[in-house]
Amino acid sequence: MFFSICVAPAAAQVDIEQGNLEVLTDDLPVYSRPGVRYRSQSRGVSIRYETQPNFDWTGGEGIAGGKQTVTHLEQFTFKFKVPLLNKIRTKALLGYEWDTEKYFFDDPYVGYEDRETLFQLLDERRLKANKVSAYLTHSWDARFYSSARLRVSFNGDYQGLIDFANIYRTYSAAVVYGKKVDDDTEWAVGVTYSNNKARQIALPFFVYNQTFNEHWGIQTALPGQAYLRRNVGRRLVNTFLLGATFDSKYYAINTGSRPGFETLGQFFLRNNGIRTMLQYEHNLTKWVWAFGQAGYFIPVTTRFNPEDDIDRDIRTTVQGRPFFRVGVFLAPPKDLIK
Repeated sequence: MFFSICVAPAAAQVDIEQGNLEVLTDDLPVYSRPGVRYRSQSRGVSIRYETQPNFDWTGGEGIAGGKQTVTHLEQFTFKFKVPLLNKIRTKALLGYEWDTEKYFFDDPYVGYEDRETLFQLLDERRLKANKVSAYLTHSWDARFYSSARLRVSFNGDYQGLIDFANIYRTYSAAVVYGKKVDDDTEWAVGVTYSNNKARQIALPFFVYNQTFNEHWGIQTALPGQAYLRRNVGRRLVNTFLLGATFDSKYYAINTGSRPGFETLGQFFLRNNGIRTMLQYEHNLTKWVWAFGQAGYFIPVTTRFNPEDDIDRDIRTTVQGRPFFRVGVFLAPPKDLIK
């Protein structure tokens, strides 16, 4: 959750311990910051790989390409956040994320040897998302805080690392107003907004985080995600998360850049689903954590929208499937950021 990412205040001013703020001098006021004790780690740098094996994708008898089998879907993500402003009340960060995914079809030409389809176009074609984000958090007093996130992303099957063309561009923003009830409880309300060539949408959300004791807690941002947290080990260096999250992907499919597919026209791919999963995080060294995740992806809607008739939905049916994710991330040790 974007509002939970904060940078530690300057040395000798405050002491941070799992999201708490403790004043070390009598002259400084206490200010709240997002997060509760023993929450899962915030990530400065993260690298992860995911695979989703063997599922059917049915597009009807039209332009999508009939019923086909995807032998596997692979995804790769690299992201990081760096501090821009680090004041006792106000924190600002800049973030960058690079996501890719690729569908490997068994044989999308079977039954469609005489014409081009969208499944043929997607076969082993890397879909990319470059995201640049700015984060700002401000504490009003000992209990209340506000957070905001501004983002521009470029999503599509373009060549090279990034393409700034308008067809790939998505603007999004989110704002949050929260209350730190105590070190173990917080709630917040917010709204997200997103705008691209295929859609424009605004959605409210509600956050509730609760730590029951050093081993158990919940982390939620409804309706987007909800997790039950379990911290284990003598030094609490192992964390389990069990829950579900809503997953949404959007790409502009540039048929004009693929020889033989120019007649298809420009399309947008929109894919929404629910991930149910169990995640395990382990602290390898003072800086480095490893994590593994396994679960089941439940598709909600998967559709193509032609650019020349954006309100026309070419709906497809995708089979649910398991997924497996592994990765590493960096998180500053507590004794370093005090």
